[in-house]
Amino acid sequence: MIALALLCGGWCPAHAESGLESGWSNPPVESRLRAYWWWLNGNVTPAAITRDLEEMKAKGFGGALICDADGSSQDGNVRAPHGPTFFSPEWRELYKHTLREASRLGLEMSLNIQSGWNLGGPMVAQDDAPKRLIWTATPAAGGVPFSGKLAQPKGRDGFYRDLFVLAFPVNPAPAAGRQPLKNHAEKALLHGLRPFSAPDTTPLFQEFPATPGEQDTLADQVLNLTAKLEPDGALRWDVPPGEWEVVRIGFTLNDHCRVSTCSQGWDGYALDPFDAGAFKRYWNAVVEPLIADAGPLAGKTLKYLHTDSWEVEVANWTPTLRQEFKARRGYDLLPWLPVITGRIVNSRQESNRFLQDFRRTMGDLAIANHFRPFKEGAHKHGLLIHPESGGPHSVPIDAQQCLGNDDAPMSEFWAWSWRHRVGDENRFFVKQPASAAHAYGRKLVLAEGFTTIGPHWQETLWDNLKPSFDHACTEGLNLLVWHAFVCSPDSEGIPGQQYFAGTHLNPNVTWWAKSAPFFSYLNRCQWMLQQGLPAADVAYYYGDHVPNFTQRRQTDPARVGPGFDYDVVTAEVILNRMSVKDGRIVLPEGTSYRLLVLPDRTVISLPVLRKLKKFAAAGATILGPRPETASGLSGFPACDAEVKQIADSLWGKGRVLAGRTAREVLLSQGVLPDFEWQAEAGAKPEMDFIHRTVGGAEIYFVANRSTNAATLTCTFRTSGKAPELWDAVSGTHRFAPAYTQAGGRTTLPLELGPCGSRFVVFRKHASEHPAGTTRNDPVFTTLSELGGPWTVSFDPAWGGPASAEFPSLASWTTRPEPGIRFYSGTAVYRKTFELAADTAGRPVWLDLGQVRELAGVKVNGQSCGVTWAPPFRVDVSRALEPGVNQLEIEAVNFWPNRIIGDQSLPEARRVTRTNIRKLVADTPLMPSGILGPVRLQRAD
Repeated sequence: MIALALLCGGWCPAHAESGLESGWSNPPVESRLRAYWWWLNGNVTPAAITRDLEEMKAKGFGGALICDADGSSQDGNVRAPHGPTFFSPEWRELYKHTLREASRLGLEMSLNIQSGWNLGGPMVAQDDAPKRLIWTATPAAGGVPFSGKLAQPKGRDGFYRDLFVLAFPVNPAPAAGRQPLKNHAEKALLHGLRPFSAPDTTPLFQEFPATPGEQDTLADQVLNLTAKLEPDGALRWDVPPGEWEVVRIGFTLNDHCRVSTCSQGWDGYALDPFDAGAFKRYWNAVVEPLIADAGPLAGKTLKYLHTDSWEVEVANWTPTLRQEFKARRGYDLLPWLPVITGRIVNSRQESNRFLQDFRRTMGDLAIANHFRPFKEGAHKHGLLIHPESGGPHSVPIDAQQCLGNDDAPMSEFWAWSWRHRVGDENRFFVKQPASAAHAYGRKLVLAEGFTTIGPHWQETLWDNLKPSFDHACTEGLNLLVWHAFVCSPDSEGIPGQQYFAGTHLNPNVTWWAKSAPFFSYLNRCQWMLQQGLPAADVAYYYGDHVPNFTQRRQTDPARVGPGFDYDVVTAEVILNRMSVKDGRIVLPEGTSYRLLVLPDRTVISLPVLRKLKKFAAAGATILGPRPETASGLSGFPACDAEVKQIADSLWGKGRVLAGRTAREVLLSQGVLPDFEWQAEAGAKPEMDFIHRTVGGAEIYFVANRSTNAATLTCTFRTSGKAPELWDAVSGTHRFAPAYTQAGGRTTLPLELGPCGSRFVVFRKHASEHPAGTTRNDPVFTTLSELGGPWTVSFDPAWGGPASAEFPSLASWTTRPEPGIRFYSGTAVYRKTFELAADTAGRPVWLDLGQVRELAGVKVNGQSCGVTWAPPFRVDVSRALEPGVNQLEIEAVNFWPNRIIGDQSLPEARRVTRTNIRKLVADTPLMPSGILGPVRLQRAD
């Protein structure tokens, strides 16, 4: 019988557990999900800390990120009470208690090194805060002395510092119809790119056509009059002939210059993220004492330091910028500063190239003066870092290079919400840290996950959280940090205090007692996706400009999809980590690519082009447009002549190609897609995949993101090994009995439920497990339907009746009784049924039909498991007895219905208490309970 082989003992190999099996059945700590553990306004207690940690451990978490922050009152909610202020002696005692308890429980901890984000705090002086250039311009007639006061630019928060006074002759007759630099504000870091998260950087390369005589001035005519400026702003200067402009340039605080979302008592300025001195002063004042507090647990229980997303937006000045610019770019920025003010210096092209150098230098300093000292300071104490250093906000960074500096690159993804970040392009930012991890040789890819704004306990498991997680996994995620797990002391009631955003999770959620199977799904996936090396065919070079971001996988800048995968690489990776072996582009860890694809631009980094010349000589295949100019102004114009010489020697010759897509090139070389699928006629499931390789084994993760079941024929680019089907929901795995192999590929039928997923693993030689059937999944036949009536028990403590009769299965929200309609929590369905004698001893399954949201099944008092995803089916074979059987189904919904119902009751009669105020009396209720039909089924 197929049923027994597929669904019972046949799921596990006969040989002893080893390798993949050991971590699958019991994932190690580093593969277990983390809690983004919110200490909301510092309102935590030792008892609440211990309870949370013990519950995390019991439910399969690997650790937590301590994040003191607030935000409880945002969006119209009530502010949580203020507990001990971050870094106060009382707070540090709570922190030390946490580390001791985590050590006792074997959990790994991370620490957000401030309260909130935008690193800073009350001790940060204005001089250490983020800065932007400001200026005033004054005309000066030539041939006469100038004597007067230059208007001081208007600063922020009473803060202004002078930098330079520059004067330059102004072109008296610019070309007719002359346009300013296109997208000047974005190019000069006066305004961020849009959208604000991981924006497309194409506007940085757009420009109006140049026209003769359009320049405002020439760089060699710009005069530095800074020494002539008096303390009161007066300037005395003999103006040469011509029309001149005098620009007083200084800096003030950035538009976004404060700590965000901190607890009370930690408000203050954020750090200038380009200033090494500012970072060092904060590190010595705050971080070193916190590491000292950890004592011997630093580097052990306390494993990572963290900072959250960088939201100071664009900034364009820091005290060492002029010196650093000269050292890195080879020329002085001073005569080019009029370009920042909107002028064209020398030419449109040269002005744009200066701005490229200007932004690139800011990006370099973000790493050199902030994230690298962060890493070095942590490593000195045996600690690692996983800051969200890649934005994803539009900040002046080479985002993937910043993430490559992390020990564990981390970004974020969002669960679905009807209100905020609608659409995948606004929700998924994992391809960037995944590419950074792959290209820089990091094992872990972390993400703050399941963030939302809008829902409150309304993010459902199987059709929102699971497909969101699965999609993030196919972008490269392999360690989820659940946002947000709020520590809520007993004094705050049930469900207690919560952050205004994020998928609410803590031991107070209704489904916590039955949560372990869902968390086990996450952990099994993470274990598998941490194995070995990524398998992708293409490395896509995304340029050396700043800002620069990798978008979600589906943007496909290499134009390689569907069925092929790619990683994005930085100039730093090409220059320092890539080589060529046997025609493949390889990284030191062994990851390799068939093809290197260049961005669709004719500008290129000259050092990168020189390295590509070496790659081509070694036999690499390179695809992209023929370069015409070097990026930046360094070495201009000789740099362009060298670009042309190298391009002429490479393009159109050998394996350096242009004018084709990466997909076309691979197919022309006989390389077929790594994964292909066909659905039955009329079906259009949304499919994702990712592939890793380890020790001769090939691991594919295949996910159906649609809410309809999918019957598929899947083809994998591997052959000679028998496919195994690993189901992370049930934790079972087995060899697939139905498959064919031809042309170096394996094809097999695969059935995925709504939002279903499967690992397909190739390890053992196909001759050991030859194909023998035409199906890989059983057909379920209904033996009987368990209709009404049902006796359903609710918990009176939460407003429900102790017992009610349901003539037929229906959502609790359709019932007339308020105690049922507004019920939240666990209700127990009971009934008896008879089992035919000839059915006993055979595999029998209980299919619950539709469930909102989880259900645990007991037959004759014996637990048969918890189900949380379609097909909501559990194996009841072992518990059945011939004749009469007792069935209990514990159904659990989420908190909103009870909170909504309480809003129509006097406060004294309410059973819930929370600071969240977005669930009101007329908020729609969530369907709840066992919706059925409930059937006994046989698997054939």
